[in-house]
Amino acid sequence: MTDTLYPEEKLFELGRVNYSKLVLYCTRLEEKGFWEQAEQVMKQSSTEVLDLYVQSVLMNLAVHCGEILDSQREFMRIITSSNPLCIPESGRINRAAYNDSRRFYELPPVLLQLCGLYDKEHKGDMTLYFLDAFLNILLCMAYLNHGKDIQINDFIQKYYEKISNFIIDQNISWKQEYIKRKLMPDGISCDISWLKERKKKAKDQKEDIKKQDKEIEKTTDTPAKKQAKKKAKRTRNTVKNKAKAIKTETINNMAAAEAEERKQEEEAARKEEEKKRLKEAFFKRVEEDARLAKEREEKLAKEKFLAVKKRLEERERAEQEEQERQIKALLDELNSLVGLKDVKGEIQSLANLIKIRKLREKMNMPVMDMSYHMVFTGNPGTGKTTVARLVGRIYKALGILSDGKMVETDRSGLVAGYVGQTAIKVHEIIEQAIGGVLFIDEAYSLVNPDVPNDFGSEAVDTLVKLMEDHRDNLVIIVAGYTEEMKTFLKSNTGLISRFNKFINFPDYSTKELIDIMDVMAGEAGLKIEESAKKLVSEQLAGMEKEEWEDFGNARGIRNMFERIVTNQANRLVQSGMPTKEQLMTITAQDVT
Repeated sequence: MTDTLYPEEKLFELGRVNYSKLVLYCTRLEEKGFWEQAEQVMKQSSTEVLDLYVQSVLMNLAVHCGEILDSQREFMRIITSSNPLCIPESGRINRAAYNDSRRFYELPPVLLQLCGLYDKEHKGDMTLYFLDAFLNILLCMAYLNHGKDIQINDFIQKYYEKISNFIIDQNISWKQEYIKRKLMPDGISCDISWLKERKKKAKDQKEDIKKQDKEIEKTTDTPAKKQAKKKAKRTRNTVKNKAKAIKTETINNMAAAEAEERKQEEEAARKEEEKKRLKEAFFKRVEEDARLAKEREEKLAKEKFLAVKKRLEERERAEQEEQERQIKALLDELNSLVGLKDVKGEIQSLANLIKIRKLREKMNMPVMDMSYHMVFTGNPGTGKTTVARLVGRIYKALGILSDGKMVETDRSGLVAGYVGQTAIKVHEIIEQAIGGVLFIDEAYSLVNPDVPNDFGSEAVDTLVKLMEDHRDNLVIIVAGYTEEMKTFLKSNTGLISRFNKFINFPDYSTKELIDIMDVMAGEAGLKIEESAKKLVSEQLAGMEKEEWEDFGNARGIRNMFERIVTNQANRLVQSGMPTKEQLMTITAQDVT
């Protein structure tokens, strides 16, 4: 065969035409019920089995000839309606596809067997037509060989011998003549007519012999009848001689063909070792490529995993550093407040405890249950509200709260004047505070045992329940005078168990109050002369106990500072056009 007899486009067209014939025969088998039993076993339609069988035989033909050409791979891929072996458009064919094709190639030709049953029942020749179309597809593949005639002829010859027992009667001369005719390098065509003609000629010869025998049996031994017998015998001998001559010619043709085959086999034998070597090298390359591909995939997967892990670690480290920075900034802000030494220590210790608790959780170590609700006790103006606001932000930075905001309320925001309204108000204020801190100032006022039917007790009961319901994202801080708060916590058995952190805010000393005023002045862009500070200190020291109780610590010093600023303004207005230095300075004259 030569690859120039047909252009590739024509070979692809002929292949599709013969494939369409095979599909037509499969459809007829299904319509006549011959595929029902096979479908129950194979769980596929006849055309699905046809596609797999065609691709499998073509794959084995290509592998038999050595390395698969691009045109052969494309022919295998598109010749069938589907692509059951998943042959790629380019690149190497997967090793699994080779294994599947080999396994299916070795199975009996089910479709050809069913064609034989169809012919037996319907007195037809579907088997011959099916085989001829199938061989034409193999020949189309063969014409893409580029000089591999011996290997291709060898494969098709062996394939034909493998399946011929299912196809044609056992007359060896017909079988050999038919496949030799198919393999002749003079084109691709349908040879059923030639085969039928040979079968009909042989059948006619047998009928002639039987007819002559019957004529002889009817004659007697009269001279005329003897003459007729002799004539019939001569005719029979002539037919036998012709048959013998045909047989002799066929045998001679077969001998010549066998001699040519032996010559081709000798040539093939010389190339067999090379083909075997190429085949082994081919599969070795496939395996090596698969191994390298797997190694590359594993390496890429590992690199990707390490890169993701590194990014996560860097992100976690950055988040941890940002959290530490925020916590430090908030604690620095707390420590910048005047006084409150013990309060600062308590908050610092609480922050340290929470940080260690988070580390134990991260390392899957056991941790004790912890309540974050707190009680602030002390006189007004000692910084309870300011510290509560900072606690909310610190808790957010530590991951205890999601928002860190502070909602401030008192009895008026929690207790209603009608039955059933108090619980609603408590629920509303809790909903506002979720994610942050609810700061209840003068919390002791919620309970008034001297007033019958007071709704404050209902507010406390509702608070106790909601504190437990939202314990993971809500912190409640209650504040008030020390003694009154003790009485408040004893008013409800659930309260004392919810609060386990008590922080006392002592009154500010005179020096601390002067320092607070100094901070206020700095924030307002002012500076206080030492003489003015001394005068303020003397005024504070001269206050009676009752005056101290009404003074209100930082709140009182703010009121005093605002009066001093007012006095400065009155003084400067009277002096005409003050300088910048005068605008910035608080003198003793302003402290009156």
